[in-house]
Amino acid sequence: MQEEKKQINYAEAARALQSLLLLGSYPVAVRFSPEEDLPEKARRPSRVLGYPVAICQGVAMARNLGWTMGFLKEDHACPPSYLILGLDEKAKGPDYGEMLTPLYGASRELCESTNEFLLTLPMGQYKSIALAPLEKCPFEPDLVLVYGNPAQVSRLVQGALYHRGGVITSNFTGRNSCASELAAPLLYDQPQVIVPGSGERVFAVTQDAEMCFSFPATWLADIVSGVEQTHRLGAMRYPTPFQGMRVSPQFPELYREMIKELGLQD
Repeated sequence: MQEEKKQINYAEAARALQSLLLLGSYPVAVRFSPEEDLPEKARRPSRVLGYPVAICQGVAMARNLGWTMGFLKEDHACPPSYLILGLDEKAKGPDYGEMLTPLYGASRELCESTNEFLLTLPMGQYKSIALAPLEKCPFEPDLVLVYGNPAQVSRLVQGALYHRGGVITSNFTGRNSCASELAAPLLYDQPQVIVPGSGERVFAVTQDAEMCFSFPATWLADIVSGVEQTHRLGAMRYPTPFQGMRVSPQFPELYREMIKELGLQD
């Protein structure tokens, strides 16, 4: 059972994460709705672009361009993500083992054995998805996605565990990032660390050095507080305070002779 969301100012939380982690893109708020319910000014790909796109492209537009995005059935271009997110009322679930063979496995059986670990939302449960920069999201989010490099994601993990303890457990398949970013945190009610798959990097311009940290919005207050506390107490900060910048440099003998001649050291 998902816990109730704590009262939190989303704009302040987003600014705190940006300031403490020096993020390269906006944290993204995500809302799933059982109705065709989108924010009034949401950009729908089928209308603003004239064609549907993958949901990961919508996330990229929200986090890189600051757009509020809305997805109904006609806005989705990616069949696997459409099924993984349970947006089809009639399908039993994703069954595309043959399509993935031999691209991601030497046999259909091997591909299907991986598919068994892909978390999928119940079919027909949701009809619309809204995405927006957390700082200006016009809705109550279900999830928050934050992209960053490994050091920034590590800080988010530290923040998430500061008030709750335990560990962050995630699955990695190298594909179908939407299952880990959007389905898993909803189903587990737990944060997820994601290594973006090839599809997201090809279509959504996710950079090779980027990872994603996705978590239920109910965790947001604790995560922001945890990042702030660990920063203030000096457990770890970003940018990483490399000790190498503070050590005494060791120079060749010729340099040491010049140092003495110049009187730079006693």
